[in-house]
Amino acid sequence: MTKARAKARQPQSGARPDRAAVAERELPRWAPIAAYALATVALFPEFFFSGTSLLGMDSMALSYFARNFYTEVVQGVQRFPLWQPYLFGGLPFIDGMHGDIFYPPSLALFFLDARTMWGWKMVLHIFAAGCFTYLWLRRGLGTSRLAALFGGLVYMMGADLVSLVFPGGDGKLFVSALAPLVFWLAERAVRGQRLADFAAFGLGITVIVLTSHMQLAYFCVWGVSLYFGFRLWQLWREARSGRTVARLAGLFALAGGLGVGAAAIQFLPPLDYLREWSQRTTKENRYEYATSYSLHPEEAMSLLVPEFIGDNAQTETRSGTTYWGRNPLKYNHEYLGLVPLLLVPVLLRRRREPRTWFFVGLAGISLLYALGATTPLFRLFYLVPGVKLFRAPSLIIFLTGLSVATLAALALDRLAEWRRSAEAALAARWFQIAAVTFLLLALLAQSGMLMGAWTSLIYPRIVPEAQAALQENMPHILRGFWIAAGLSLALLGWWELTRRGVWGMRGAVVALALLAALDLYRVDRPFVRATALMNRSAERATPLFTPDASIQYLQRARDAGSIFRVLDLAPFMGQGSTYGPLMSNVLAVHGLEQAAGHHGNELAAYRQLVNDDVASNVLQTDLRLADLLNVEYMVAPAPVQIPGYEEVFRGGAAVIYRNPDALPRAFLVGETETLEGAAALARIFSDGFEPRRTAVVSAALPADVAPQPGVEGGVVWEERSAERALLRVSADRPALLVLTDNYYPSWKARIDGRLVPVYRTNHAFRGVAVPAGTHQVEFFYDARPLRAAALTSIALLLLLLGVTLAGARAGRGAADAA
Repeated sequence: MTKARAKARQPQSGARPDRAAVAERELPRWAPIAAYALATVALFPEFFFSGTSLLGMDSMALSYFARNFYTEVVQGVQRFPLWQPYLFGGLPFIDGMHGDIFYPPSLALFFLDARTMWGWKMVLHIFAAGCFTYLWLRRGLGTSRLAALFGGLVYMMGADLVSLVFPGGDGKLFVSALAPLVFWLAERAVRGQRLADFAAFGLGITVIVLTSHMQLAYFCVWGVSLYFGFRLWQLWREARSGRTVARLAGLFALAGGLGVGAAAIQFLPPLDYLREWSQRTTKENRYEYATSYSLHPEEAMSLLVPEFIGDNAQTETRSGTTYWGRNPLKYNHEYLGLVPLLLVPVLLRRRREPRTWFFVGLAGISLLYALGATTPLFRLFYLVPGVKLFRAPSLIIFLTGLSVATLAALALDRLAEWRRSAEAALAARWFQIAAVTFLLLALLAQSGMLMGAWTSLIYPRIVPEAQAALQENMPHILRGFWIAAGLSLALLGWWELTRRGVWGMRGAVVALALLAALDLYRVDRPFVRATALMNRSAERATPLFTPDASIQYLQRARDAGSIFRVLDLAPFMGQGSTYGPLMSNVLAVHGLEQAAGHHGNELAAYRQLVNDDVASNVLQTDLRLADLLNVEYMVAPAPVQIPGYEEVFRGGAAVIYRNPDALPRAFLVGETETLEGAAALARIFSDGFEPRRTAVVSAALPADVAPQPGVEGGVVWEERSAERALLRVSADRPALLVLTDNYYPSWKARIDGRLVPVYRTNHAFRGVAVPAGTHQVEFFYDARPLRAAALTSIALLLLLLGVTLAGARAGRGAADAA
């Protein structure tokens, strides 16, 4: 073994004094797990003791539908769904990014209820964030057990993680929890320098990509790549071995590439969909889009005083209307904890280690990125490949949080070395400066000078609505500054007691951990309480889980054999949904196909056809669009006048109207016009267009199958499922069979068993040229590209697992031989 490799195998930590070593041995090995479990239960008592669900806002609006549909399919046919027909004319399920389909914990949905599993995934990832951070700090950086326990606690309880339950940011939470594990695997690889270690790192990359949150996975790869580069620089500086550094860099790149490849089934189809088919293709190349939901100066100040910005978390005692910042929506918080932040400067006094500067730099870079367009520096980030594919740069804040937790743990070990030395006075002086600073800030806030200067100099263009929220939030802002002052004073007192030997290091760290946990707890709990309140309200007042009378009426029409779509008119009437503000997909949850809903990754052609506000566009086109979309029913929260429609149901939640002129889902036309893009849309909405007689197709049909005007015939459905449609078609002359379900290249067709082309019809839908006579027409979803991605994933996953397990077996054999 080379000296470089021997050095690399040693944890990068300074020598600890005997007293600290004794205190560490006195800390039971089970203590971190017990502490993190206790913190998790304390954060989520409603879930553990009352059985309350933890569906967040986006979860209710979209994710619950997707998970519920996923659960019904996998429990019904024991395979993954490929197409969901219930929103926006139908969407590919895997390609269209319906969540963490292949993430290992999600496989529990093969036998668990989606609603219950959601809560368990959220709370277990909070717990795992603490455990993985402890592993990273203890095994990766060689900190003491006490310091690692503290770092894991402040990371898992950071509001940047816990508050994600309120908006329903499950994918964000999953990557944030896994990030310290991936950092540890990278450290293990650079230290061990074995193929098995790099294979294990590759598996870590696979898991974060399988979470399906590509943006946070991308940020995590950024962070861990920078860390690996830093460690290679350390190795080169120690051994000056360019060959070793090049070898490790190559193995890192190979492992990362294989790791991403092993997640190909989750990664490649959505990537192609986003680039070529999603409605996001019209948005994601704009700088404004890439910088939406940046952190602003107010959010940055809230990293020190969390009450400063307010929030939209409504509970039994909070209005949820105190957010006065510049983002249009704000349902989470980025607070990382004042206590760990105040520990970090200890590392910047004397004996500055390279790793300290690395994590200070990583925290600074990720914070600058999170600020987005708030600073001109984002123009540089925007040049990095991939950045323009995503929005919400603030989501990178988890790297700042992990860096702060890491630095705080390193600082605790530094303080353990200092507490009986002359350097203890240096730390005391910093804590005194911090206490005086926050006391002055609290006094300035109390006098009104601070907020007056802020709104005059930093936020002079504050809008009236934000000004009103600021006034409502003022008592909380004042309290927050005084709490920050109290915390800084408490930290000063804690250090005085510690350096005077009033308590040992174990007692000191336990006391500091409790102080930091209580600080984070007060910020976290309102978001958890708001989530629990929202779920209890949904269970009582909305039909998300149990269909009401109006939904049952529509289900009876569906079960009688009618094939139709439903349009909710509530958005046109100034409401989010007929069934509640977050219930955009409630009809789809109960198996009813919606003309609209909530998704975000709709097919671009359908979105162009219906425009952004579907209900408004339907009414503005004199209801012709409703006819074209096979909208047979409309629901409204109150009676409305719809010319030509008949009221068929009136209940407590909804009034239902029937459209007698809706086109069938499948029908025959005898004339076609060849137009694409804007020209096709213009023709479809022109006054003279008759969709019952003419269809607009994207490519000219061959002369031997061209439809003939005046066709007579009929269409009978023989079989229909999400991924297959079988129809019996009779026509007295050649015709075009129009199926008003979304066109997508994976949809193929056969006539009497013979493969035939599928034409994009009426801009968004499918059409097949049918010869005269009676024929059986089959539409089927061909998952060939998905199968290729799946085979790639399986092969690379087996390779990485095999190399990892072989290395583990060899390691055990070497240990036994020794």
